[in-house]
Amino acid sequence: MKLISAALVAIGLAFAPLPLHAEDYPSKPVKLVVGYPPGGPTDIIGRIIGQNLAKELGKPVIIENQGGGGGVVAAAAVAKAKPDGYTLHVSVEASQTRGLALNPTLAYDQAKDFTFIRKVAKQRSLVVVHPSVPVSDIKGLLALLKSKPGELNFSGTFGTSSHIVGSLFEMDNDVKMTFINYPGGAQPIVDLIAGTVQVGFFTEGTVAQHINAGKLKALAIAADERTATYPNLPTVVEAGGKMTDASPWFGIVAPKGLAPEIKTKVGDALDRIVANPEFLTQLETIGAVPIKGSTAESFETQVASEIAFWNKWAKDIKAPLAR
Repeated sequence: MKLISAALVAIGLAFAPLPLHAEDYPSKPVKLVVGYPPGGPTDIIGRIIGQNLAKELGKPVIIENQGGGGGVVAAAAVAKAKPDGYTLHVSVEASQTRGLALNPTLAYDQAKDFTFIRKVAKQRSLVVVHPSVPVSDIKGLLALLKSKPGELNFSGTFGTSSHIVGSLFEMDNDVKMTFINYPGGAQPIVDLIAGTVQVGFFTEGTVAQHINAGKLKALAIAADERTATYPNLPTVVEAGGKMTDASPWFGIVAPKGLAPEIKTKVGDALDRIVANPEFLTQLETIGAVPIKGSTAESFETQVASEIAFWNKWAKDIKAPLAR
């Protein structure tokens, strides 16, 4: 009887799936989940990353768009996926660090349900005004806002960078504007160009053409460094104001439990991508830049820190969806 049992165990082991080793990965296409519809900045950056990652890994990387909830729907799906390396996610700060601040019923733990691999890119926001606003720099704008508290409007979509950066600008500089909330799309910029709204805080890629055409006036970079597109445009801090850098970032995560060997292999591939000058050129087309020097450990630590920051921010501004 013992011999029979031993034989059955041996047969079971013989047909059991072998553990996946880094040298075997990937053996099939990898899915890269993007939490926004096709055509937007996150989708474009996801496709740029996917194309480069496919070259590095030697297998196709398939983009899967799962829009909804500002990236929350996709993040929730990825959190529940099998951690085998074949489901990766373009993580963004909106769903990875601000989600709980604005949605107390979030279906995943922003810090604990993911394997953090690398931050790879970021966009910088610009402080722009309608040409009719009688200022030419940040000091002038701050003086105007202090003289007319709440009278000037800024446009955006609640919870996105267009809202977040403007809110931080108000808090950091002790000024007050009226936020005009839009459901999304291009309308916040359309109304700014029309003069219905006076001030905006938009990413470089979304407003560069309008600045170049003279339809909007750029006052400063709302980040901690200047951009290659506008090298003579100072940052808010350089121009005499205060500004917490809340540049929208993009990273790659996987479900919690990813094998360390696969995590390292994907991370090493992303390091090579970020170091490639061609990647910089690709990102510059949408006003983004690579994030160099990111590690899995620094990414995870930064996410935890940002979650705490945004939870406090939501309470400070009394965000309607905050806990």
